[in-house]
This record gives sequence, C-alpha cells and structure tokens, in this order.
Amino acid sequence: MYLNDMIFTFHRYPQTTAWGIMLGMNLWGTIYNLIYMFGWPHGSGYEAVQFCKQHPEAAWDIFLYCLCGAVGQNFIFLTISRFGSLANTTITTTRKFVSIVVSSLLSGNPLSTKQWGCVIMVFSGLSYQIYLKWRKMQRQQKKRKA
Repeated sequence: MYLNDMIFTFHRYPQTTAWGIMLGMNLWGTIYNLIYMFGWPHGSGYEAVQFCKQHPEAAWDIFLYCLCGAVGQNFIFLTISRFGSLANTTITTTRKFVSIVVSSLLSGNPLSTKQWGCVIMVFSGLSYQIYLKWRKMQRQQKKRKA
C-alpha cells in the first residue's frame, strides 16, 4: 500500500521527492503518536518522560534507536529505488535469517528440523526469483546486442 501511495503522489505532484514523502509520513506519525501518548491526563507519554528523567541513559538510547531507524529508512529507500524490491527483500530476509541463526547459536537453542525446512523453503524461493530476474536480464542484453 505504501509504494502505491508513493506512485500516486508522484503522478499527482511530480515535484514531490521521495524524501519529502518520507518526511511527511514520519511527521504525521509523530503527531498521531504525540496525541495518543499525551492527549489525556493519564497517557503513557507522561510515564515515559518521567522514566527518562530518572534514567537519562535510557533517553540517550532511545535517541540513538530513533536515529538508527531514520538512517535505516533511507537505506531501505535507496536500495529499493536503485536495485528494486527483490534485492531489498533478499537483503532483509538474509539479515533476519543471520540474526536468527546467530541468536540460536549464542543462546544454545538449536533450530528444529521443521525450522530448518522453513529456512530452506524461503531461501529456495528467493534464489529462484533471483535466478528468474537474472535470466530475464540476460535475454534483454542479448536482444540489445542483436
């Protein structure tokens, strides 16, 4: 849905940049969250502020987390715009897989046979899609040369 909204917006407002759209979405998300957290006397935002006052190191960690999210959002956008959504899906899935395997190894909880089967199915599907895209690119290059 998000990508369709971006495409619609680009056609309707061609001067709009992708970063402008991301800024607008994040700004509205922030406004909605602020209203939700601080919009009534017993909102959870007041507790969060009190906690950060008592534990300033937590406020710094929250800031760094938000900063990493913002930088990550830009990398995701750049990956999709330059290499396509398949590359982004492959990168994201690989990152998640490595995270699961490392977590499993470090915690001493090995993956079951069914879990390994699921991992193989996911990467087989991704590998097949990559192969199909590569084959399509090879055909297009042959047509250009001919």
